[in-house]
Amino acid sequence: YPAKAALAHLHSLIFSPKFRRKGITHLWFPSIISLPSHVSHTMGQAACPVVSGTPKVVFSALTKESDPFADAGIEYLDDPLDLAEPDLAARQLHACWGRRLQVTEDENDWAVRRAYKRLEIFEHRLQEKGKRLLEEAETNGKIVLLMLGRPYHADPGLNHEIPEMFQSMGYPVLSMRAIPKDPLWLHRWFADDIAAGYIADCFDIRDVWPENFSVNSAQKVWAAKFAARHPHVAVADLSSFKCGHDAPTYGIIDNILGASRTPHLTLHDIDANKPGGSIRIRIETFAYTLEEYRRRLTGDTVTMTEKVPV
Repeated sequence: YPAKAALAHLHSLIFSPKFRRKGITHLWFPSIISLPSHVSHTMGQAACPVVSGTPKVVFSALTKESDPFADAGIEYLDDPLDLAEPDLAARQLHACWGRRLQVTEDENDWAVRRAYKRLEIFEHRLQEKGKRLLEEAETNGKIVLLMLGRPYHADPGLNHEIPEMFQSMGYPVLSMRAIPKDPLWLHRWFADDIAAGYIADCFDIRDVWPENFSVNSAQKVWAAKFAARHPHVAVADLSSFKCGHDAPTYGIIDNILGASRTPHLTLHDIDANKPGGSIRIRIETFAYTLEEYRRRLTGDTVTMTEKVPV
């Protein structure tokens, strides 16, 4: 999504009269190299290479015949940024903005620490809401729908309002970020595999995907493993733009959810579909499957042990 939208967005920022009146002096489009992740024992924490390279590609495309940035008096900044390493990110941010904003290294480091702390607080609050949602589902015999997707799938312009459709049918939607990451809370779902030595901890996915170098894809695989263990969780797997890093996980996720008999709906290349129509039909069909699963679950014909951990 960022790669598809970036060129038109930057063109608008440079040439649109509305933005030109604002007197923009700098455009910051950092090349995101790595991202934080809760998944453990990974080969890397790489961001999508398409997204990482897009700032350079966009600049090259816009300056092929002239330099509209210089003509508009705009400085374009596309320095690398490693968000998975806070100390390195702090140095990169100071190198980019210290002189321009007249910020000292100490001021910069303080701001970065505060930013990461606020992110931690946000994640904790989000996960507390997710925990309440899951515990209410267990108590009341309901089904929670877990959305597997990349961050941009939270955008209604990208997800065709699929979460809203499910929520209107009575199925609360849980994002991957909202899954509680408390090891003590998660232990009951992963204890057997840890004891058997298949994984080192609750966040280890090497048993199903050893080549786990892509952050978002690794998080999707981990979330699928969680869903496979929780009897009150079903899955909708979203993917767009023939994502190269998601593609290797299609079969992995399908095998995990299939082996555990977890109800799951696969919606790949959703950017190639128009809103409504075929997507709504598939959602309504899947909703019937979810209702049948819920009836079996509340009728005690499906138990926790019937979900086979993978």
